[in-house]
Amino acid sequence: MPEIVCPSCGAHFKIEEMDYEGEVSCPSCKALLHVIISEGVVEEVDLIEEGFEEESWLEDEDLWETEEEEEEDWGLAEEDFWEEE
Repeated sequence: MPEIVCPSCGAHFKIEEMDYEGEVSCPSCKALLHVIISEGVVEEVDLIEEGFEEESWLEDEDLWETEEEEEEDWGLAEEDFWEEE
């Protein structure tokens, strides 16, 4: 199986085709790649559209939940969770 190296994130992955020309999505970063494979040899890998870096969304604090958003009032007091012995 030919091994492809994603030019966007550097991930290595394999595809089953021995002869292929077309688009492939990187399983790691979801970048869109144009790949040419001939007789099991990867001849060309071109980046069509950048993928995302996993860490990049972690840096965007607008995507984080705050403690206020995480806490929901379910109508139960903290004492309702304690069992008496």
